[in-house]
Amino acid sequence: MGILVVDQGPEIFWFASGALVQDEIQLKHLQTVATAEAHIFKDLPKIVILNGDDSALEPVKFIGRMRNHVFARNILFIVFTGDLSNKYKKELLMAGAGQVFYKGRGFNPSPTFFASLVKWFLTYKAPDPQIFEFRPTTFAYEAEFTTWGRVGWISSTHLLLESNLDINPGQSLPVKNSLFEELEIKDASLVCEEKNKVGRYYQYANSMLCKIVSKDPVKDAKKITTWIGNNRDISKDKSIKIVYFESDPDYREVVKQMIKLDKRYCARGYSTLEDLQEILDYQMPQLVMVNRSLILSDKAKFDPIKNYVKNNFCYVVTYALDKESNIEEFKKDYEFAMHSPMAIELPLLESMVMKLAAKLPEKFKTSPDRVYFGKHNSYSRINLHGHCNIKEMAISGINMVSPFALSNYCACELTSTIFHMANIERNQLFRSFSSKQTAEGNTFLHRLVFMGQNVKDNENVKTTLQEIAKVGFDNWIVGDKGDKPV
Repeated sequence: MGILVVDQGPEIFWFASGALVQDEIQLKHLQTVATAEAHIFKDLPKIVILNGDDSALEPVKFIGRMRNHVFARNILFIVFTGDLSNKYKKELLMAGAGQVFYKGRGFNPSPTFFASLVKWFLTYKAPDPQIFEFRPTTFAYEAEFTTWGRVGWISSTHLLLESNLDINPGQSLPVKNSLFEELEIKDASLVCEEKNKVGRYYQYANSMLCKIVSKDPVKDAKKITTWIGNNRDISKDKSIKIVYFESDPDYREVVKQMIKLDKRYCARGYSTLEDLQEILDYQMPQLVMVNRSLILSDKAKFDPIKNYVKNNFCYVVTYALDKESNIEEFKKDYEFAMHSPMAIELPLLESMVMKLAAKLPEKFKTSPDRVYFGKHNSYSRINLHGHCNIKEMAISGINMVSPFALSNYCACELTSTIFHMANIERNQLFRSFSSKQTAEGNTFLHRLVFMGQNVKDNENVKTTLQEIAKVGFDNWIVGDKGDKPV
């Protein structure tokens, strides 16, 4: 665990070391892609910092490879780059970058802000609200909100959506998807019917069964039905979710090779049994594979599995990488699980998956009336939209109100003329720091942290806030900067 810096030169490592000198965080510096990948797969660092201008590294592709690794998917990435065009920032964001910092000749970001961001990333699920200095200027202005998600499957009337937007049953919101555009389905929106009942395939906080609503629902349902009939061959059903708990780096690589894109199973792996209950509730796996050495090191951490198996369709298999004499003890103590005397190889794994698929409860079963999108299919990508109101702005970010809750760390884009008037891009990227319900009860207040600001952006925001404080927002909005002669 710790932080890995990947850069041919030492400058970013020196900066990070200096900024975190007061914190007990282990940092390591590696210069090549090959050594970095080997280290990441072996040690699974919490955060990886990349030089985004290193052509040998190709950060977008590098992050994508790491995020597609069974055991490395939860790593957070920070990118330093001199290219802060919206196009490049969004490419990094879509690949999985957590934050993008501007790195210019003789310039580094604020060490204080960088250190605060690292502390946030290490605790983003429940962050200390005082991590970031937030001295806001209050005003009210409208904005358009966009975030992203994935479509697990689609039928003529419904789809399974995964997103960091938290839509409650009954709520609806407009969406954009290339399939809807291709089929000329107009005014498409989704209405949430149930939430978090089948676990996650992608890496989002929420999984929602949604009804498709459009301008002409009867005609559009027929269009989708016809499309499904003509495109069943692209369906990639991953009906069996496997969760591995494995501490041995070499065997983790073996597991990686066993998870095939064209099979009916998907997997996520963890190196310890920490947060086991949370992992089970999030993934809702049908098969759990555990190295017995992890159980032996702390049996109490394995206890949550008992109730989960009792209340969910799930099989548990323990295994060992070497010969053990205590398998009979495991059979006695954990009767609900199966215990293999050795590691599980691919033929046995696929045999288990076939048997599980035949026994799946109805809500998990594959339907011929659906197309299941693989993660590389462009139809699986979906944009979620809505209106929001900016309430406050500070140098580090904004406060805004919307009808929907956001999970912590949710990436989003806000579009507003207020940003243009502040001499920054009209479209700004953010990550959600916190979200809470307002006193009215039907809206949520979000604190968002700017993503990818450069020196000029920071100065323009600072100047804007000073001008508003000087003349008041109503005067500033009409162009009065307070510098007219008396």
